[in-house]
Amino acid sequence: MDRNTGEKRRQWGRPLLLLAGALLGFVLLAGPVASQPLRPQMLAAGGGAYAPPSDALSDTERAAIEAMLRANIARLTAEGRLAPAAPSRVTLGWPLAQRAGLADPGYHAVTGFMDHNPNYANQLLDYACGGRTYDTGGGYNHQGTDFYLWPFAWNKMAAGDVAVVAAADGVIIGRREGNSDQSCNFNSNSWNAVYVRHADGSVAWYGHLKRDSVTTKGVGDTVAAGETLGLVGSSGNSTGPHLHFELYDDGQLTDPYAGSCNALDGGGWWMAQRPYYDSAVNKLTTSTAPVDWGACPQPDLTFEVQQFQPGDSITFSTYYRDQLSTQTSLYRLRAPDGSIYAQWSHNSPATYSLSYWWWTYHFPEGVPTGTWRFEVAFEQQTASHNFYVGAPSTVTTTATATPTATPTATPSPSATATATITGTPPTPTATATGTPPTPTATATTAPQPPGWSLFIPIAR
Repeated sequence: MDRNTGEKRRQWGRPLLLLAGALLGFVLLAGPVASQPLRPQMLAAGGGAYAPPSDALSDTERAAIEAMLRANIARLTAEGRLAPAAPSRVTLGWPLAQRAGLADPGYHAVTGFMDHNPNYANQLLDYACGGRTYDTGGGYNHQGTDFYLWPFAWNKMAAGDVAVVAAADGVIIGRREGNSDQSCNFNSNSWNAVYVRHADGSVAWYGHLKRDSVTTKGVGDTVAAGETLGLVGSSGNSTGPHLHFELYDDGQLTDPYAGSCNALDGGGWWMAQRPYYDSAVNKLTTSTAPVDWGACPQPDLTFEVQQFQPGDSITFSTYYRDQLSTQTSLYRLRAPDGSIYAQWSHNSPATYSLSYWWWTYHFPEGVPTGTWRFEVAFEQQTASHNFYVGAPSTVTTTATATPTATPTATPSPSATATATITGTPPTPTATATGTPPTPTATATTAPQPPGWSLFIPIAR
């Protein structure tokens, strides 16, 4: 029986917005004085969580893959092209690599770990005893790790922004290529994939690759750790662009992550296992409007712009992975002279695997011209994005991540990260950060994302 029967499908491509029109928040407008430029006026704000992708392999397809791999291993062994398994266990490197020139602070999120609970549906257990995995009503329990492209997954896939690379040295024991890579819903399509056997006999599966991107190396050829195997795609039974990674040890499916609910002799398989919640800013943008999420598999409309003029309205957006409700982001706009022109803070109302937040400000005619910087301080790192007001300036890197201290993980294995919003978000309490200037214009209101703190222009 196909395990997809009865699937409670995730709605791919539909962001889950948090409407905040009734939430507390307002902007103080200060009149111009000799030592202080005109202040920006906030016009609108929004954002929320985004539904991650999911996948499944039917019993029939999995059996066919396993039979193909057994046959290839037997043939390569008979030909003397596969050495006997070594006793020492291999360690795994990161299976993704961003293309040269992609300057965003991040490009991925882990949106599903392996499900260790054999029951279903919605009976979930990941390696850390949390629920960051999924199953289906038809009996499929997620059998690998999903690495999703975030944000703008279809844009990244089309541009070839993220490669799938070998996590360890090995020999290709199987490959599939030529299948459609535009899957948006569960289906019976085959995926594009590469299967690599390591020196210790373990085998890694790399699935859902982009069509026409799979390595031209054939079965029996060797690959080195970090070597490109293909590009992230959405081929096969998938609802969006991501890498589905599976690991087999001695023929048995194995979760490479070590945790309370997955005790492993010798610890995890990763050279450096990342935290359960790998919280970070993935991207900052300036734009003429908030993102318009495209209908799968169409690209998202980002409206990104770096050049503006005095009098323009500018939308500032931040895209997060593993954002926890306990984490505070401090946003700053720095003027061309480096001074803080404005700042505000924000907390997500809940924990989300994928989230984004935006604010639109009108910049008055009298603002300084030159190179500005949009900054977000989050989890002891500061990400920044340059934009320009007035005459064009020499463009430098537009998005960087500059550590200000060693990142501190905040894993909470007992909590369940979710990409859906349930219940009513808590109403935030507006708190001032600093002493507001005396307003000489009427205060105006604008809808605020939950967790937003009062916008305070910083006097100079």
